[in-house]
Amino acid sequence: MLSNIYKVLKTDSEFLTAALKQSQVDILERRGDLAGCIIDCRGPIQKWSPVSVKVADAYYMRSEFEFRMVLA
Repeated sequence: MLSNIYKVLKTDSEFLTAALKQSQVDILERRGDLAGCIIDCRGPIQKWSPVSVKVADAYYMRSEFEFRMVLA
């Protein structure tokens, strides 16, 4: 279920906070046929870099996906 209460993660410090809290993250496609669609959901951030983010053992490009930390 998609939560309407979330924070879009953009900065390294926001990714760090989400990772330390083991917050659940929804991943949305930014462009293309699936733009706005949830690709994966409810996983904690395992690793991140300026280029990619690892959630639930899968890597996602930061430029191609939106990462939403679920707040409620």
